[in-house]
Amino acid sequence: MVYINRFNLLNMNVLIYLFKRYTHRPKLSYAAFFFLFLGFQSFGQNVQIGEKLPIWEKGYLDIHHINTGNGDACFMILPDGTKLLFDAGILDEKAFQKRNAPLKITSTIPDDSRTAAEWIAHYIETVSPKNLDKKIDYALISHFHSDHYGSFAELGRMVPFATIIDRDYPKYDFPLDLRTYLKKDEIFQDYLAFQKESGAKIEHLEVGSDSQIELKKEPKQYPEFKIRNIKSGARLWRGEGNETRELFAKEDMTNFYNGKYNENPLSLAIKISYGPFDYFTGGDNTGLKGFGLPAWFDVETAMSEVVGKVEVATLNHHGNRDATNEAFVEKVNPEVVVQQTWCSDHPGQEVYQRLIYHEKSQEPRDIFATHIHEETKVAYGPWFVKGYTSMDGHVVVRVKPGGESYWVYVLDESDMRVKSVHGPYACE
Repeated sequence: MVYINRFNLLNMNVLIYLFKRYTHRPKLSYAAFFFLFLGFQSFGQNVQIGEKLPIWEKGYLDIHHINTGNGDACFMILPDGTKLLFDAGILDEKAFQKRNAPLKITSTIPDDSRTAAEWIAHYIETVSPKNLDKKIDYALISHFHSDHYGSFAELGRMVPFATIIDRDYPKYDFPLDLRTYLKKDEIFQDYLAFQKESGAKIEHLEVGSDSQIELKKEPKQYPEFKIRNIKSGARLWRGEGNETRELFAKEDMTNFYNGKYNENPLSLAIKISYGPFDYFTGGDNTGLKGFGLPAWFDVETAMSEVVGKVEVATLNHHGNRDATNEAFVEKVNPEVVVQQTWCSDHPGQEVYQRLIYHEKSQEPRDIFATHIHEETKVAYGPWFVKGYTSMDGHVVVRVKPGGESYWVYVLDESDMRVKSVHGPYACE
């Protein structure tokens, strides 16, 4: 199969691309632009289509959105070699499609010869330098839905975790007693059992903190790097210091759902900053307004105010129609969007429309999906397909040391070779 790389061209083509994409920015002088171009030539240009992605090197920030077809799984290697996992999902394809017909979900990718956890472990081993400890320093669970943590315990039994962070340890009482409510939930009960056997340190996300998740090896070498804990449960960072506020009370949710609850608006969210580069990810946080929903259901609007603009963002709730609202898109305003997809109703058409719209003075967004179903393409049509930069594959964001620029690589799931190269992108 032949893949087209729209940026793997002669230097003149790269120069033309940079000129078109960035010279409208008022803060970028032509002299700065020229030196930006020269800097790009020493970064990323040796990555060729059909080859393996070069292994992470010290100083780089690698963010791997892994496509197993089983929900979210994101593995990161931070500038000093600290490893971070954000979610590891699994799905029961037959049960889901029987319960939700005619929706289709993705089969295990690249095939069912391994479980989703085994594919994630294989991926992590493949992209990690051999001189780094096998242990994952931080393993985060955004919320307790199977497509986000269903493979977590199985993966942790293969790849050891040093610290586990979820939204409600150790009480598990928001908005109700989860140990009782989920007593028949095999995944949650296995997660509780895994906690006891893992030997890992277990914590809840400390909202507002920028020191709970920190570089473990050489933090003094990278003072420009930090991870800010934005949200967890109903608690949101205020945007200054470590101060927080509550978006809603537990009774607000349980009363609306008649004694039950919804995990999605309780998702945790973090913002990673490396110099001028910023990245946001936030599980299944919701943002839909109206249609009989209570005001508290929209957690995105308040969250976007404290997150601010970022270079790269994952779509909340896989791009589902109850998330990624207009306020969120306008405030966060990512240049690159990563959509971790697995269902034929991902994304909602209105979500897609918000993403592709931009003022004439702004550069268009590049949208990368891990997998868009053929049924979705047929239903939405050519205008939808043309708006995506990539619709299939592992999506890797590689940030240059210091965070001044980054590239995006799409990898083939079958052999992990590079399918396409995108960038360079300049950071503001």
